[in-house]
Amino acid sequence: MYNEKRCASTTRYNDYHKGACKCGPPSGDSQFGWNHDHFVTAPNQMFFDEGYSGRCGQRCGKCVKLTTTGGYVPGQGSPTPAGQSHVFMVTNLCRNVYPNQNWCNQGTGPYGNGHNDYGYVAHFDLGNGANQISRIGWNNPEVTWEIVSCHGANTPTDEMYQHCQCAHHGKRSLNESTNGSENGF
Repeated sequence: MYNEKRCASTTRYNDYHKGACKCGPPSGDSQFGWNHDHFVTAPNQMFFDEGYSGRCGQRCGKCVKLTTTGGYVPGQGSPTPAGQSHVFMVTNLCRNVYPNQNWCNQGTGPYGNGHNDYGYVAHFDLGNGANQISRIGWNNPEVTWEIVSCHGANTPTDEMYQHCQCAHHGKRSLNESTNGSENGF
């Protein structure tokens, strides 16, 4: 916890596929341009979909505000000043497969019971296809998170998301009373 909000780990990734929320043209596996160069994220399975679906998770198209704490995992990133906030849209899933196991696994690490190898319940892999994360100076910082509306500089809009193939799979409403989370996650 930091400033009474839950903390999460982050990493950066480059991906040219439409992802688990299917944000790309119906044929093929390429992604929409905005899914490549806007603030998008691939969270770990427990955040993406507590029902463990591989596609069209319950948080596809939701947005999360990530705010740096000033912390980071030693040897895995570098410090970023506390208080930097950006809004990211969930468009993919950080699967528990190589090379993501240390970050995206939530059950077999040293913390077990829903935590990744670094002790975090939530993890956000940040899309860096156009170096948008590098440009803001984030190198795997620790962040706090809260689910928010999709209004932010360089954040995809709800209108953009409506073109994704998972857009009509039951996007749920926000519950602001539990730190923006659903079911108290």
